[in-house]
Amino acid sequence: MISLDKNILNKDSSAARRMIEYGKENKLVIIIPASSKLVINLSDPVQVQTSGGRNKVSQFFSLLKLASQVIKQSDSSTTEKWVTTQDPFFTGLIGWYLKKKFGIKLEIQVHGDFFGSQYYKNQLLKLWLGRVVLRRADKIRTVGERVSRSLINLGVRKNFINIRPISLEVQPQGRKALPPTPVVRCHIDKENTLFKDFPGYGKYFVWGGRMEPVKNLLWLVDIFSEVVKKKRNYLLLLIGAGSEKVKLLKEVKNLKLENNVRFIPWVDSLIPYIINADCVLFPSLSEGCGLVAVEAVAAGTPVIMNDVGVANYELQSSEKIKIISVSDRQKWLVEILKI
Repeated sequence: MISLDKNILNKDSSAARRMIEYGKENKLVIIIPASSKLVINLSDPVQVQTSGGRNKVSQFFSLLKLASQVIKQSDSSTTEKWVTTQDPFFTGLIGWYLKKKFGIKLEIQVHGDFFGSQYYKNQLLKLWLGRVVLRRADKIRTVGERVSRSLINLGVRKNFINIRPISLEVQPQGRKALPPTPVVRCHIDKENTLFKDFPGYGKYFVWGGRMEPVKNLLWLVDIFSEVVKKKRNYLLLLIGAGSEKVKLLKEVKNLKLENNVRFIPWVDSLIPYIINADCVLFPSLSEGCGLVAVEAVAAGTPVIMNDVGVANYELQSSEKIKIISVSDRQKWLVEILKI
Protein backbone atom coordinates (compact mmCIF):
# COMPACT_ATOMS: atom_id res chain seq x y z
CA MET A 1 0.00 0.00 0.00
CA ILE A 2 1.23 3.48 -0.92
CA SER A 3 -0.36 5.86 1.57
CA LEU A 4 -0.08 9.52 2.55
CA ASP A 5 -1.65 9.04 5.98
CA LYS A 6 1.05 9.62 8.61
CA ASN A 7 -1.43 8.76 11.37
CA ILE A 8 -0.68 5.13 10.50
CA LEU A 9 2.73 5.61 12.12
CA ASN A 10 1.00 5.95 15.50
CA LYS A 11 0.18 2.43 16.69
CA ASP A 12 -2.63 3.75 18.89
CA SER A 13 -4.42 5.65 16.11
CA SER A 14 -7.66 4.57 14.46
CA ALA A 15 -5.81 4.57 11.11
CA ALA A 16 -3.25 2.07 12.44
CA ARG A 17 -6.04 -0.10 13.86
CA ARG A 18 -7.68 -0.22 10.42
CA MET A 19 -4.39 -1.35 8.87
CA ILE A 20 -4.08 -4.14 11.45
CA GLU A 21 -7.57 -5.32 10.50
CA TYR A 22 -6.62 -5.31 6.81
CA GLY A 23 -3.60 -7.43 7.72
CA LYS A 24 -5.95 -10.16 8.92
CA GLU A 25 -7.02 -10.60 5.31
CA ASN A 26 -3.61 -10.32 3.60
CA LYS A 27 0.01 -9.65 4.44
CA LEU A 28 0.45 -5.90 4.11
CA VAL A 29 3.42 -3.57 3.72
CA ILE A 30 2.53 0.12 3.89
CA ILE A 31 4.89 2.73 2.44
CA ILE A 32 4.48 6.40 3.39
CA PRO A 33 6.42 9.44 2.13
CA ALA A 34 8.30 11.20 4.93
CA SER A 35 11.55 13.10 5.44
CA SER A 36 13.09 10.35 7.59
CA LYS A 37 13.29 6.58 7.25
CA LEU A 38 11.40 4.37 9.70
CA VAL A 39 10.28 0.75 9.93
CA ILE A 40 7.35 0.00 12.27
CA ASN A 41 5.69 -3.37 12.77
CA LEU A 42 2.02 -2.79 13.59
CA SER A 43 1.41 -6.53 13.79
CA ASP A 44 3.03 -9.70 12.50
CA PRO A 45 1.59 -9.35 8.96
CA VAL A 46 1.50 -5.52 8.85
CA GLN A 47 4.64 -3.41 8.48
CA VAL A 48 5.00 0.32 7.83
CA GLN A 49 8.03 1.87 6.14
CA THR A 50 8.74 5.52 5.38
CA SER A 51 10.63 6.72 2.33
CA GLY A 52 13.00 9.43 3.46
CA GLY A 53 13.64 12.45 1.24
CA ARG A 54 13.85 16.21 1.75
CA ASN A 55 11.01 17.21 -0.57
CA LYS A 56 8.14 15.71 -2.60
CA VAL A 57 10.31 15.05 -5.65
CA SER A 58 12.97 13.13 -3.72
CA GLN A 59 10.27 11.32 -1.71
CA PHE A 60 8.57 10.28 -4.97
CA PHE A 61 11.71 8.55 -6.24
CA SER A 62 12.48 7.15 -2.78
CA LEU A 63 8.99 5.61 -2.72
CA LEU A 64 9.60 4.05 -6.13
CA LYS A 65 12.87 2.52 -4.96
CA LEU A 66 11.50 1.32 -1.62
CA ALA A 67 8.36 -0.19 -3.14
CA SER A 68 10.44 -2.01 -5.75
CA GLN A 69 12.63 -3.49 -2.99
CA VAL A 70 9.56 -4.63 -1.02
CA ILE A 71 8.12 -6.40 -4.08
CA LYS A 72 11.44 -8.07 -4.94
CA GLN A 73 11.84 -9.32 -1.38
CA SER A 74 8.25 -10.57 -1.05
CA ASP A 75 7.43 -14.28 -0.85
CA SER A 76 7.84 -15.71 -4.35
CA SER A 77 5.26 -18.39 -3.60
CA THR A 78 2.50 -15.79 -3.18
CA THR A 79 0.06 -16.45 -6.01
CA GLU A 80 -1.23 -12.89 -6.31
CA LYS A 81 0.41 -9.58 -5.47
CA TRP A 82 -1.32 -6.22 -5.44
CA VAL A 83 -0.26 -2.63 -5.02
CA THR A 84 -3.00 -0.38 -3.66
CA THR A 85 -2.62 3.40 -3.71
CA GLN A 86 -4.37 6.12 -1.74
CA ASP A 87 -5.31 8.19 -4.79
CA PRO A 88 -5.05 8.24 -8.60
CA PHE A 89 -2.50 11.07 -8.55
CA PHE A 90 0.90 11.09 -6.76
CA THR A 91 0.57 7.60 -5.28
CA GLY A 92 -1.39 6.25 -8.24
CA LEU A 93 1.44 7.11 -10.63
CA ILE A 94 3.81 5.05 -8.49
CA GLY A 95 1.34 2.17 -8.49
CA TRP A 96 1.07 2.25 -12.26
CA TYR A 97 4.87 2.11 -12.58
CA LEU A 98 5.06 -0.89 -10.21
CA LYS A 99 2.32 -2.69 -12.13
CA LYS A 100 4.19 -2.28 -15.42
CA LYS A 101 7.60 -3.20 -14.00
CA PHE A 102 6.61 -6.24 -11.92
CA GLY A 103 3.41 -7.44 -13.56
CA ILE A 104 1.40 -7.11 -10.33
CA LYS A 105 -2.18 -5.93 -10.05
CA LEU A 106 -3.15 -2.34 -9.26
CA GLU A 107 -5.94 -1.10 -7.02
CA ILE A 108 -6.60 2.64 -6.93
CA GLN A 109 -8.41 4.07 -3.91
CA VAL A 110 -10.53 7.15 -4.58
CA HIS A 111 -11.51 8.72 -1.26
CA GLY A 112 -12.47 12.16 -2.58
CA ASP A 113 -15.09 13.26 -5.09
CA PHE A 114 -12.40 14.66 -7.37
CA PHE A 115 -14.24 14.07 -10.64
CA GLY A 116 -17.78 14.99 -9.59
CA SER A 117 -17.28 18.06 -7.41
CA GLN A 118 -17.15 21.66 -8.58
CA TYR A 119 -14.43 22.29 -5.99
CA TYR A 120 -11.75 20.51 -8.05
CA LYS A 121 -12.89 21.54 -11.54
CA ASN A 122 -9.98 23.97 -12.11
CA GLN A 123 -7.25 21.45 -11.24
CA LEU A 124 -6.99 20.38 -14.87
CA LEU A 125 -3.52 18.76 -14.83
CA LYS A 126 -4.28 16.77 -11.69
CA LEU A 127 -7.62 15.55 -13.06
CA TRP A 128 -6.02 14.59 -16.38
CA LEU A 129 -3.37 12.53 -14.56
CA GLY A 130 -6.09 10.91 -12.47
CA ARG A 131 -8.04 9.82 -15.55
CA VAL A 132 -4.91 8.35 -17.15
CA VAL A 133 -4.02 6.36 -14.00
CA LEU A 134 -7.60 5.16 -13.39
CA ARG A 135 -7.69 3.58 -16.86
CA ARG A 136 -4.68 1.42 -15.86
CA ALA A 137 -6.25 0.07 -12.65
CA ASP A 138 -7.40 -3.53 -12.19
CA LYS A 139 -9.75 -2.44 -9.43
CA ILE A 140 -10.94 0.85 -7.99
CA ARG A 141 -12.02 1.19 -4.38
CA THR A 142 -14.32 3.98 -3.23
CA VAL A 143 -15.77 4.71 0.19
CA GLY A 144 -19.27 5.63 -0.92
CA GLU A 145 -21.92 5.75 -3.59
CA ARG A 146 -21.38 9.40 -4.58
CA VAL A 147 -17.78 8.80 -5.70
CA SER A 148 -18.75 5.54 -7.38
CA ARG A 149 -21.37 7.33 -9.49
CA SER A 150 -18.99 10.14 -10.46
CA LEU A 151 -16.47 7.54 -11.67
CA ILE A 152 -19.15 5.76 -13.70
CA ASN A 153 -20.04 9.13 -15.27
CA LEU A 154 -16.33 9.44 -16.09
CA GLY A 155 -16.51 6.21 -18.07
CA VAL A 156 -15.24 3.69 -15.49
CA ARG A 157 -17.03 0.35 -15.76
CA LYS A 158 -19.19 -0.45 -12.76
CA ASN A 159 -17.71 -3.93 -12.27
CA PHE A 160 -14.26 -2.32 -11.71
CA ILE A 161 -15.53 -0.38 -8.69
CA ASN A 162 -15.66 -1.81 -5.19
CA ILE A 163 -17.50 0.29 -2.58
CA ARG A 164 -15.97 -0.39 0.80
CA PRO A 165 -16.94 2.07 3.55
CA ILE A 166 -14.41 3.15 6.16
CA SER A 167 -15.03 1.29 9.40
CA LEU A 168 -16.69 3.11 12.26
CA GLU A 169 -15.70 3.26 15.90
CA VAL A 170 -19.35 3.84 16.78
CA GLN A 171 -21.53 1.23 15.11
CA PRO A 172 -24.87 2.26 13.67
CA GLN A 173 -27.74 -0.07 14.42
CA GLY A 174 -28.17 -2.78 11.82
CA ARG A 175 -24.87 -2.19 10.00
CA LYS A 176 -21.54 -3.97 10.17
CA ALA A 177 -18.35 -2.04 9.59
CA LEU A 178 -15.79 -3.32 7.12
CA PRO A 179 -13.42 -4.37 8.53
CA PRO A 180 -14.83 -4.87 12.05
CA THR A 181 -13.66 -2.47 14.72
CA PRO A 182 -14.44 -2.14 18.42
CA VAL A 183 -17.68 -0.41 19.30
CA VAL A 184 -17.04 2.58 21.54
CA ARG A 185 -19.82 2.87 24.07
CA CYS A 186 -19.49 5.86 26.36
CA HIS A 187 -21.42 8.79 27.69
CA ILE A 188 -19.49 11.56 29.35
CA ASP A 189 -21.24 14.15 31.49
CA LYS A 190 -20.60 17.61 30.05
CA GLU A 191 -20.52 19.43 33.34
CA ASN A 192 -17.92 17.19 34.99
CA THR A 193 -15.54 15.74 32.42
CA LEU A 194 -15.39 16.24 28.65
CA PHE A 195 -16.67 19.81 28.62
CA LYS A 196 -15.29 20.81 32.02
CA ASP A 197 -13.01 23.35 30.36
CA PHE A 198 -16.01 25.00 28.69
CA PRO A 199 -18.74 25.21 31.36
CA GLY A 200 -21.89 27.27 31.23
CA TYR A 201 -22.80 27.09 27.55
CA GLY A 202 -26.33 26.26 26.44
CA LYS A 203 -25.44 24.31 23.30
CA TYR A 204 -22.22 22.63 22.16
CA PHE A 205 -21.42 22.30 18.43
CA VAL A 206 -18.51 20.18 17.21
CA TRP A 207 -16.45 20.09 14.03
CA GLY A 208 -13.42 17.82 13.71
CA GLY A 209 -10.83 16.94 11.08
CA ARG A 210 -8.19 18.48 8.83
CA MET A 211 -8.25 22.26 8.78
CA GLU A 212 -7.86 22.66 5.03
CA PRO A 213 -9.64 24.98 2.52
CA VAL A 214 -11.99 22.24 1.26
CA LYS A 215 -13.41 21.93 4.79
CA ASN A 216 -14.88 25.45 4.48
CA LEU A 217 -14.12 26.46 8.06
CA LEU A 218 -13.60 30.19 7.53
CA TRP A 219 -17.12 30.26 6.10
CA LEU A 220 -18.43 28.29 9.10
CA VAL A 221 -16.80 30.70 11.56
CA ASP A 222 -18.41 33.59 9.70
CA ILE A 223 -21.81 31.87 9.97
CA PHE A 224 -21.26 31.33 13.69
CA SER A 225 -20.57 35.04 14.15
CA GLU A 226 -24.18 35.60 13.04
CA VAL A 227 -25.46 32.77 15.25
CA VAL A 228 -24.01 34.21 18.46
CA LYS A 229 -25.69 37.56 17.89
CA LYS A 230 -28.91 35.73 18.75
CA LYS A 231 -27.55 32.90 20.91
CA ARG A 232 -24.71 34.15 23.10
CA ASN A 233 -24.51 30.84 24.96
CA TYR A 234 -23.68 28.71 21.88
CA LEU A 235 -20.17 27.24 21.64
CA LEU A 236 -18.39 25.84 18.57
CA LEU A 237 -15.46 23.50 19.19
CA LEU A 238 -13.04 23.17 16.27
CA ILE A 239 -10.98 20.02 16.80
CA GLY A 240 -7.97 19.25 14.64
CA ALA A 241 -5.05 20.81 12.79
CA GLY A 242 -4.04 21.87 9.31
CA SER A 243 -2.86 24.64 7.02
CA GLU A 244 -5.86 26.89 7.75
CA LYS A 245 -5.51 26.94 11.53
CA VAL A 246 -3.55 30.21 11.71
CA LYS A 247 -6.12 31.94 9.46
CA LEU A 248 -8.93 30.56 11.60
CA LEU A 249 -7.37 31.81 14.83
CA LYS A 250 -6.97 35.23 13.26
CA GLU A 251 -10.55 35.28 11.96
CA VAL A 252 -11.96 34.27 15.34
CA LYS A 253 -10.02 37.13 16.94
CA ASN A 254 -11.11 39.63 14.27
CA LEU A 255 -14.76 38.68 14.78
CA LYS A 256 -14.36 38.79 18.59
CA LEU A 257 -15.54 35.18 18.88
CA GLU A 258 -12.95 33.99 21.40
CA ASN A 259 -15.69 33.07 23.89
CA ASN A 260 -17.84 31.23 21.35
CA VAL A 261 -15.34 29.44 19.08
CA ARG A 262 -12.68 27.37 20.82
CA PHE A 263 -9.85 25.27 19.39
CA ILE A 264 -8.85 21.79 20.53
CA PRO A 265 -5.66 20.14 19.18
CA TRP A 266 -5.82 17.02 17.05
CA VAL A 267 -7.24 14.00 18.87
CA ASP A 268 -7.14 10.41 17.71
CA SER A 269 -10.83 9.81 18.34
CA LEU A 270 -13.62 12.35 18.01
CA ILE A 271 -16.17 9.87 19.36
CA PRO A 272 -16.42 11.27 22.93
CA TYR A 273 -16.97 14.77 21.52
CA ILE A 274 -19.48 13.56 18.92
CA ILE A 275 -21.49 11.59 21.48
CA ASN A 276 -21.76 14.53 23.86
CA ALA A 277 -22.29 17.34 21.35
CA ASP A 278 -25.69 18.88 20.76
CA CYS A 279 -24.90 18.92 17.05
CA VAL A 280 -22.06 18.07 14.64
CA LEU A 281 -21.43 20.58 11.85
CA PHE A 282 -20.11 19.40 8.48
CA PRO A 283 -19.70 22.34 6.04
CA SER A 284 -17.22 20.74 3.57
CA LEU A 285 -17.25 21.88 -0.06
CA SER A 286 -16.42 18.36 -1.26
CA GLU A 287 -16.07 14.92 0.34
CA GLY A 288 -15.75 11.35 -0.80
CA CYS A 289 -17.46 10.07 2.31
CA GLY A 290 -17.74 12.23 5.41
CA LEU A 291 -16.87 9.85 8.22
CA VAL A 292 -17.56 12.35 11.00
CA ALA A 293 -21.13 12.85 9.75
CA VAL A 294 -21.68 9.09 9.57
CA GLU A 295 -20.32 8.62 13.09
CA ALA A 296 -22.56 11.40 14.37
CA VAL A 297 -25.63 9.66 12.97
CA ALA A 298 -24.44 6.32 14.35
CA ALA A 299 -24.06 7.93 17.78
CA GLY A 300 -27.50 9.52 17.61
CA THR A 301 -26.15 13.08 17.49
CA PRO A 302 -27.86 15.59 15.16
CA VAL A 303 -25.79 16.69 12.18
CA ILE A 304 -26.04 19.67 9.83
CA MET A 305 -24.11 19.10 6.61
CA ASN A 306 -23.59 20.30 3.06
CA ASP A 307 -24.79 18.09 0.21
CA VAL A 308 -21.44 16.31 -0.18
CA GLY A 309 -20.10 12.81 0.42
CA VAL A 310 -22.65 10.51 2.04
CA ALA A 311 -25.38 13.17 1.96
CA ASN A 312 -28.42 12.03 -0.05
CA TYR A 313 -26.76 8.66 -0.62
CA GLU A 314 -25.87 6.68 2.52
CA LEU A 315 -27.52 9.38 4.65
CA GLN A 316 -30.93 10.86 3.96
CA SER A 317 -32.55 13.99 5.39
CA SER A 318 -34.45 13.36 8.61
CA GLU A 319 -35.28 15.02 11.91
CA LYS A 320 -31.65 14.62 13.02
CA ILE A 321 -29.92 14.92 9.64
CA LYS A 322 -30.16 18.28 7.92
CA ILE A 323 -28.68 18.27 4.40
CA ILE A 324 -28.21 21.69 2.83
CA SER A 325 -27.18 22.78 -0.67
CA VAL A 326 -23.49 23.66 -0.61
CA SER A 327 -22.94 26.95 1.24
CA ASP A 328 -26.59 28.00 1.50
CA ARG A 329 -25.78 30.54 4.21
CA GLN A 330 -29.33 31.40 5.24
CA LYS A 331 -30.39 27.76 5.57
CA TRP A 332 -27.32 26.97 7.67
CA LEU A 333 -28.09 29.88 9.96
CA VAL A 334 -31.71 28.78 10.38
CA GLU A 335 -30.82 25.13 11.14
CA ILE A 336 -28.11 25.98 13.69
CA LEU A 337 -30.47 28.32 15.53
CA LYS A 338 -33.07 25.52 15.70
CA ILE A 339 -30.77 23.29 17.79
